[in-house]
Amino acid sequence: MTLVPAGGSRTLLRRSVAAGLLCCGAWTATAADAVVRYEVTVAPSLEQIAVRVCFEGVPPEELVAESDGAVFYLEWVKAGGRDLGAQSGRIVLRDVAEGRCIDYGVRLQPVRGGAQTGGPQTRWIGGDLLTSIGDWLWRPQSSEQALQLRFRLPPGISVSAPWQRIVGSDGEGAFEIGVTPHDWPGVVAFGHFIEQEIEIGGAVLRVAVLEGTTPMQRRWLLEGVERAAQQATLAHGKFPVPALQVLVVPASRGRSPVPWAYVSRGGGPAVHAFVVAERGPQAFLNDWSLLHEMSHLFLPYLEARDAWLFEGLPTLFQNVLMARSTAIPAGEAWRRMAAGFRRAARISPGLSIPKTTERIGRHGNYLKVYWAGAAALLAADLRLRHVSGGSQSLDSVVAILAHCCLAQDRRWSARELVERLDRESGTRVFSDLLQEQIETGDFPDFESLFTRAGVRVEGNQVELAADAPWAIERDALMRPR
Repeated sequence: MTLVPAGGSRTLLRRSVAAGLLCCGAWTATAADAVVRYEVTVAPSLEQIAVRVCFEGVPPEELVAESDGAVFYLEWVKAGGRDLGAQSGRIVLRDVAEGRCIDYGVRLQPVRGGAQTGGPQTRWIGGDLLTSIGDWLWRPQSSEQALQLRFRLPPGISVSAPWQRIVGSDGEGAFEIGVTPHDWPGVVAFGHFIEQEIEIGGAVLRVAVLEGTTPMQRRWLLEGVERAAQQATLAHGKFPVPALQVLVVPASRGRSPVPWAYVSRGGGPAVHAFVVAERGPQAFLNDWSLLHEMSHLFLPYLEARDAWLFEGLPTLFQNVLMARSTAIPAGEAWRRMAAGFRRAARISPGLSIPKTTERIGRHGNYLKVYWAGAAALLAADLRLRHVSGGSQSLDSVVAILAHCCLAQDRRWSARELVERLDRESGTRVFSDLLQEQIETGDFPDFESLFTRAGVRVEGNQVELAADAPWAIERDALMRPR
């Protein structure tokens, strides 16, 4: 839980990142027979990138990029002075000999101004640059080969990336790109920031606050990230992933302290939050957005059609874990959930959750999907606590996922994950609720669940009945830790 600035045992690595990760000398060997090595030179403008790709063994047949726009940013591709170019969105390598290198150049086209309301994007943030990795990184389509990357950066420029850091045998820093598929999006930032490390719950969060904040604002923004991470550990005692890239990006306006945030998984887990720092430290510390995004990481990467699950868990945890941290009283958490369930249940009446997910972009349907998932998972938690006599809960089965099911090379379906949760819990709690409340129902029956748990919410008033059938389970769910 300690905030660690650059220095100490990390000084060598941090300085190499800030000054440029140079591609010279020996690199650390990996278990793979052949390593693809990238040397990425960033121009002082930050918009132009030159990349050398060297193949230890036989090159792959082609290199591809995640972004559809990458081919338009690609200015040239050469192999030993010979032009290669790109064909149908691919750099074809069939004539490149074993052990040789190719070079290519990219001129990015960053967005300037306006609000970001989507996933990874290449855009200017003051004098710092967010880049969608897929706009400039061309890589083998298969994840079988080990990929290592070093940056050459202009003086005074730092880099934030989601990849795992390694140190070569020459003492220089590099990144190992890992096994996430090439078409999983992610972000690399270049700029004048200082990346800070927060160690918490067995994890290291690498946090960069981009240009546009005062030193005092940066300090409490980092405190807010640390607070959200601490709350995330209250599910099962550990942060959900061992390492996390966090980008805090100033926004000019918004109706909340964090008007937009999202998780990406390309290259490794990352949380990107756009914040209105002018709203002040208390508003940011009280906001649930960062906790919501971090809670996504308790689950593997799920298919888009299963939004009820991958959005339902964070929607539940943003309330439950804030109550456990005493950031809000338990009664307030129940009030917020009751309000969310009631509002969402009125949206698109008669439309099943799968059909609502298909139309998630229309008529506020996303609220129905998010809160339906939260209601179903709340029912799963209380039911599992009840049938197991308190020995199991949603927390305990989510903890198991950290050991079995968070691999970074595949997507899961909700049905696959539900079957795994049943197997680990030795019950049919999750599959029964999937059938009863998600696949066939309009909206989960949260009112009956509240009655069984002894929760009565009228306006801002919350009553918790001590003699309710599931009062013990209800209180255990919110108990401070």
